[in-house]
Amino acid sequence: MQLSDPRKRKEYSLAEVVMGGIMLFVFKEGSRNAFDNDRKESSFRKNYERVFKLKLPSADAVEDLYRALDNKELESLKSVVIKELIEKKVFHRFRFMGKRYFISIDGTGVAAYKSNYCGECTSKTSKNGVTTYFHNVLEAKLVTSNDMSVSIATEWIQNENGKEYDKQDCELKAFKRLAAKLKKMYPRLPLVILADGLYANQTFFKICKDNGWEFIVTFKDGNLPSVHQEIGLLPKSAKQKGKRFIAEKKAQATHQDFQWVNDIEYGGFNLSVVECKEVKTWAKSNKTEKKIFTHISSIPVDSSNYYRISDGGRMRWKIENSFDYLKEHGYSLGHKFSGVSFVALKNYYQSMMLAHAINQFVEKSTDIVNLLAEHSKCTIINLWKRLLAYFTENEINQDEYDQLIQKRFQVRLE
Repeated sequence: MQLSDPRKRKEYSLAEVVMGGIMLFVFKEGSRNAFDNDRKESSFRKNYERVFKLKLPSADAVEDLYRALDNKELESLKSVVIKELIEKKVFHRFRFMGKRYFISIDGTGVAAYKSNYCGECTSKTSKNGVTTYFHNVLEAKLVTSNDMSVSIATEWIQNENGKEYDKQDCELKAFKRLAAKLKKMYPRLPLVILADGLYANQTFFKICKDNGWEFIVTFKDGNLPSVHQEIGLLPKSAKQKGKRFIAEKKAQATHQDFQWVNDIEYGGFNLSVVECKEVKTWAKSNKTEKKIFTHISSIPVDSSNYYRISDGGRMRWKIENSFDYLKEHGYSLGHKFSGVSFVALKNYYQSMMLAHAINQFVEKSTDIVNLLAEHSKCTIINLWKRLLAYFTENEINQDEYDQLIQKRFQVRLE
């Protein structure tokens, strides 16, 4: 796709500046200043330009563009990338029952401020009277059983600048906008929406039904009291049961007992509820860990899918794990990559999502997974440090590199 270029002065091409913004996160630099420091190293700059065939822009050049570029442009670019991957069936084997893609929905904080510098921040006041202002985001991520979590759509939780409001924007309001965006971007993509207990409500159920999506939602004691009451009144014979035993690595065994019910009516919707009581046992210590997982779903449960629905519901955690990873492992989610421009902050965030997708295909490839398995002291963090050090301290031979990239190869996921 062709991005629009809002700049008047153009020292670098648009592709060079956007690539620089994405590579800031691919290299897991952590800040614009760190990226600029590496850029000053002649070997890093030469290697970058030899590999990518593009000039390496300064962080200031990226900032100037990102303050002016409509963030919808980079989100559209992300959508083009994801659609291409789906069309090439990259995520095909991770679909639920061979049909639907798992999409996990959750919100997270992106930056916090002492003042409402842009007029669009949401806020929270502490008991001591201190008000903190936030930029939060609601994400839709395609999640897979091999722990990938790839952003496919983003909606910012923000108040409208200059407008009066009785209540601040929130995650549930943002979901209505996110759902409309998802349907517009991927109109025919079959989805199962995964969400936490916040979404156990009629509005969410209706949005999913209207869009042709199935859902699996975490079902807690405080959610939908009438549904809990109806289940409690059912005779034991109405509850179907199943078992599963999983022998895992690290001398760990998992016993799971399931029970489920169908056709629970709530607000005009027929719902299913599946419960999993899980006991993990470690052979060496004989230590046990007990947990209960309960999910409510639009999908009728039977003996062929009860554990798949339960497993699918638990995959919602992968989006939360991805947020933690982005905060703690080099991407610096939460860092103010632009402290004065909300527009720029949005563009850095989209660049981060694109970079995270790229890096996951490397980190989840069979080559890297096998390498880590063979060398116990080798970690993803260590590999990325070595990559950055190689770019900084060595010189890539142009002829050897050009010959290498002429060879056909395929990245295979774990």
